[in-house]
Amino acid sequence: VAHLFDGVFDIVAGGFAPKPHPPTYDRFLAAMPGASIFYAVKANANPQVLQLVVNRRGGLEIASLAELERSLDAGATGEQIICSNPIKNPLFLQRMHSEGVYAMTVDSTYEVEKVAQYAPGSRVYVRLAVDNTGSVLPLAGKFGVDGDEALALFDLARERGLQPIGLSFHVGSQCLSVNNWVNAIRACGEVWRQAGERGHHLYFLDIGGGFPAGHYHTPSIPTLEAIGAAVNKAVEQYIPRGELKLLVLEPGRGLVGESGRLLVSVVGKAKRGSDEWLYLDAGVFNGLMETYEGFPPVVQLLNVNADSRPRVKYTLAGPSCDSCDVIARGVELPEVNIGDRLIFLDAGAYTNEYAAAFNGFPIPRWVALNVNEAEREAVAGD
Repeated sequence: VAHLFDGVFDIVAGGFAPKPHPPTYDRFLAAMPGASIFYAVKANANPQVLQLVVNRRGGLEIASLAELERSLDAGATGEQIICSNPIKNPLFLQRMHSEGVYAMTVDSTYEVEKVAQYAPGSRVYVRLAVDNTGSVLPLAGKFGVDGDEALALFDLARERGLQPIGLSFHVGSQCLSVNNWVNAIRACGEVWRQAGERGHHLYFLDIGGGFPAGHYHTPSIPTLEAIGAAVNKAVEQYIPRGELKLLVLEPGRGLVGESGRLLVSVVGKAKRGSDEWLYLDAGVFNGLMETYEGFPPVVQLLNVNADSRPRVKYTLAGPSCDSCDVIARGVELPEVNIGDRLIFLDAGAYTNEYAAAFNGFPIPRWVALNVNEAEREAVAGD
């Protein structure tokens, strides 16, 4: 676990030590002063990551009972936990209620009724559906409501004895459009004002995740600083002055992505028609599932002679017998030989969390790098 706040985890299957990254956690706080980080546990639930966030008095955003238990094990109190999953089972609701989880989201009448039954009196926030155009992995459609539905849910929640406190949204994973946050905050502002006219006293705005990783290698990817400047201006312009008490950020990939490196070995080669294939010891099932969803990998040959080799376009595939286990096509690299190692950048998020030992091939092994003594003691709980 490299410095969480100099870039968190390094996922490797060997001994590669990357250059240190900028202090990502501190960059979030500097870019959006006064905001509160509630790290999206789903991105990387390794206990050391969670403990480092909690030790910084950050919060954790969870979606399941298992994530709640991991958060509590990491030392988080209920006040440091929110749940932004709009669908929650009764047992999970009861457990969150008993642990004093700060707040949870709703986006349907059914969920309001369920929360009222199993977690009475809870604070709730409503998830708005917003534009996901410009994100690498759009999340629109499955969750979220429009403004009129949000207002109706606020009213219903109040009738059922819940405490409506605010709004949330998600602009899509790896969002490359800064304006998505601006437009979403504008939409929240409109609902916020109408809610006030109905007697609701909102104070909570959760701008979700979607913060992208990778600007250091792809300058067209927005920086946290650019996103923060736009968010700060939009909040000032669209949210009623003096009413916002808690601005929540839910970084997942944006916090831990750049800290990870996935080191793989080339275990096979083949020429199939005009295509050159490389077979790696990790694939879509055991570490690289996001590539199957369309997320473009950033991969390099790890060899001192890489620059002197001719460039070749490859299809990258995993080791399993499943024909779906294809990582990417048309990837240009220096000529690669069996036994060479490739390194995937920005692998600190959504790698091992997605992974399964399908076909008997293991998930990547974690190696903690660049941990100073203070962090080591903090993780160990002194």
